[in-house]
Amino acid sequence: MNFTLTILGSASALPFSDRNPSAQALSVHGRLFLLDCGEGTQQRIRQEHLSFVKIEAIFISHIHGDHCFGLFGLLSTMGLYHRTGDLHIYGPQNLGPILKFYLSYFGQDLGYEIVFEPLSNGKTIALPSLNVTAFQLNHKIDCYGFRFDEVVSPRRNPWKPRSYAYVSDTAPFPELVDNVKGVDILYHEATYPKGMEDKAAQYFHSTTLQAASCAREAGAGKLLIGHYSSRVKDIATLGEECREIFPESFTVNDGDIFEIPYIREYEKISADSSCDDDGASCPVGHSAE
Repeated sequence: MNFTLTILGSASALPFSDRNPSAQALSVHGRLFLLDCGEGTQQRIRQEHLSFVKIEAIFISHIHGDHCFGLFGLLSTMGLYHRTGDLHIYGPQNLGPILKFYLSYFGQDLGYEIVFEPLSNGKTIALPSLNVTAFQLNHKIDCYGFRFDEVVSPRRNPWKPRSYAYVSDTAPFPELVDNVKGVDILYHEATYPKGMEDKAAQYFHSTTLQAASCAREAGAGKLLIGHYSSRVKDIATLGEECREIFPESFTVNDGDIFEIPYIREYEKISADSSCDDDGASCPVGHSAE
């Protein structure tokens, strides 16, 4: 009964030599979902030995290029792998015409159906063993975050439902805390370090301290930060800044894998237990920075 997050891309608008733009893969109970699809995502999927045809749904936060430029290539590759099952794509309303353009030129022999479902604030998507809630972010254009909540059957020996929230490009806003309250892992963009609040506000992004403040106020279990500006040369310092406010903060790298293990309801976890460097004693495993 896995709940596994794989980081496929951790850069922002400009890719690094060792970092691709935004993309993540989330596997829940063996079902695979893609979160954003920046340029180069299909190469990262191959490198992580994930299946093109097993991706059940794609969630696109917004139509800035570093979050969706990899989508056309991925959709075509799925056809070349003889995918037959429907592919659901969830995204803002303005993603619809882009998909229509793609299908009008390249979709004749695709071999499978693309089902586009536009998002709205508070939209809930019921999937097997998982509820997904979309919530609007504070960005230059229509942009959404996603919360993934595990659904546990009461007929089975119950475990604590697990949860993950993906917050891509956004400036801080009060309602965000409520949307991500109590999640096991919160991914929150931290494009800029502290001291660059003016730049972050100009482009509707967040700093390290703003991301960490959100995690603290929401009572998240862990904070992961990414979407690094190309201006940042030392990624490790971003994690250090976050830990000034929220100790359980970690920077992500392409290829990092985070597993949320299942915990039975009767098991107790000490709130003040410490993490080993390899994450072995953590309720939520993490890769070392």
